Amino acid sequence: MLRLELDELLQEVKVHDARIIGIQIPAGLRQSAREISSFFESRGYDVIFSGDPSYGACDIADHEMAAAGADLLIHFGHSRMLDKFEIPVIYWDVKDDISIKEVLSSNISKIRSLGDKVGLATTVQHVHKLGEAAEFLRAEGMVVQIGGPGSRASYPGQVLGCSFEAIEDLDVDFYVYIGTGYFHPIGISLSTDKEVLYCDPYLGTCVSIDDERNKILKKRYAMMSKARDKRDFAILISTKRGQNRYEQALYIKKLLKKNGKSCQLIFAEEINKYLVQDFDFEAYIVAACPRIAIDDAPLFDKPVLTVAETEIMFNNNDYVFDEIRKI
Repeated sequence: MLRLELDELLQEVKVHDARIIGIQIPAGLRQSAREISSFFESRGYDVIFSGDPSYGACDIADHEMAAAGADLLIHFGHSRMLDKFEIPVIYWDVKDDISIKEVLSSNISKIRSLGDKVGLATTVQHVHKLGEAAEFLRAEGMVVQIGGPGSRASYPGQVLGCSFEAIEDLDVDFYVYIGTGYFHPIGISLSTDKEVLYCDPYLGTCVSIDDERNKILKKRYAMMSKARDKRDFAILISTKRGQNRYEQALYIKKLLKKNGKSCQLIFAEEINKYLVQDFDFEAYIVAACPRIAIDDAPLFDKPVLTVAETEIMFNNNDYVFDEIRKI
């Protein structure tokens, strides 16, 4: 169960001289909108919700909320990443109470079979439970490592869809990712080239992600092959501050031209299938969130690559997962 911890949040709000509070919540928390608004309005605050998608800690609606007259923005569900805003911003983690020790305990034989040294990783919803997970595995005789947060995350062991710095350079035999969905554990595997067990505390399962990883790689190499035959490219650059990769876009533009391709830069707040369809370029590079090109691949009717994949396409290097470092 997700914990909003609104009483604790109220203490943070009181630090600011705010009357109108802007609220930004991801899709998975929008069913809590009435609870949140009732809580703050009953305490004398006016509440305004952002209705735009909330893609992560990189996507902060401070400009929109300032224009709407808000004195303060509360960004739910993600840990702090950016530090300069038009109005004060409170990043508010939303923690998940579900036990992660149980999924480890019921799959301990499978975990042990992969080696003695394990690296742990998770997302912000479960990161407060990593200490408990490490303690359990050490009691089982394993050597456990949890990496630092890196430049974009806030907590040790926390990975993001755009950054896997927390698992870099750990001296481990394999990794255990605790959470839901395949994207993060596949990212860990591609970033480290080591075995990854995906442990879902809701399903109670721990599974190897090798098959899913190989499926993704096959699709991405096929996408690069299609793009290699195209001549007219466009680079899509996000106007979102935490995703704006303008310097990398300029580098990729030079690389494309060096290899005989034409290239145009396109800035957009929302990078989606309609943007790709409406322009008549033959192929696109996403200089924004790396997940767009991969997660939304089935939606695009033209080749769409990540920044890292563009270099691989020309240099025939091993596959590298595209990541964003400090912006």
